[in-house]
Amino acid sequence: MERVGLNRYFFNFRSGSEIAHDSIGMYLPDVETARAAALDTCRDLAMIAMLNDESELDGELEVADASGEPVFTIPVLCTKH
Repeated sequence: MERVGLNRYFFNFRSGSEIAHDSIGMYLPDVETARAAALDTCRDLAMIAMLNDESELDGELEVADASGEPVFTIPVLCTKH
């Protein structure tokens, strides 16, 4: 079902050659709102990695449009010293 005035964005996580595809996506009004949601997701991923005592999280969040074409990517990096 298409939502009037909204665009569908998918938030895929890539680490090296592996990618976890978002099969659900989110309906958002514009790219700026998608970027804000992606930044929140990146912060959440880093926090979860720290709370789970993971030594390193290194990848990127790739945001794709409804056709599957990447719109932008945000690096996700969390290292424990």
